[in-house]
Amino acid sequence: MGDTGKPNGEPGLRPDSPGSRSRWRRKEQPGTAQAGGTAQGGGTAQGGGTAQGGGTAQGGAEQDARPALADLYQAHYRSLLRLAALLVGNATAAEAVVVDSFVAFHRMRKGPQTCADALPQLQRLVIARSRSAARHHPPAGGDWSPVVARLPGSPDRRSRTPPFERSAVVLALAALPPAQREAVVLTLYLNLTDEQAAAVMRVSQAALRRHLAAAKSALRPVLPEES
Repeated sequence: MGDTGKPNGEPGLRPDSPGSRSRWRRKEQPGTAQAGGTAQGGGTAQGGGTAQGGGTAQGGAEQDARPALADLYQAHYRSLLRLAALLVGNATAAEAVVVDSFVAFHRMRKGPQTCADALPQLQRLVIARSRSAARHHPPAGGDWSPVVARLPGSPDRRSRTPPFERSAVVLALAALPPAQREAVVLTLYLNLTDEQAAAVMRVSQAALRRHLAAAKSALRPVLPEES
């Protein structure tokens, strides 16, 4: 003990003082036992801390066992960007969606252990963020105004809009409800099986087939070649 004071805060005698040696021992012995108990409790706490540290180490080991973010980026960025672009209809917004999804995946405490297992989780993150982004980025061809287009000095909006965003596929997909659009993109453009697409959308395969059938019926007059 570094402090030789009494418990009430009054300054105490030094333990090597002859006049206070017995008094110190009387005070110290319970304290020593208490300290020993504390040490024992501390050992227990330390053991608990060790267990906690072991859990932290185990969590760190689990996190280290997860695939590196750079490997996931190299393996899945293109497919995820295509997924987001078709769902959002805006290439710039799609890039932000994919990057945000990678960041959210990296912040997850627990995650898949392989690149293949990580892909469905990344796809779910992209889909969730694409729904919000699609509401804030309407299709480029959805707000054409013939009156404004005929105003003097009005630029041709088609010349300012990237070809992808005004393509027939993007505009047709944008007209679908989100669930139908996701079912079409996952199965027809990303070539996922019904089981995989249903797992990504977190719906049953029967629900996926219903969404897909309704989407095909809506797209058939617009995109006969895609039906």
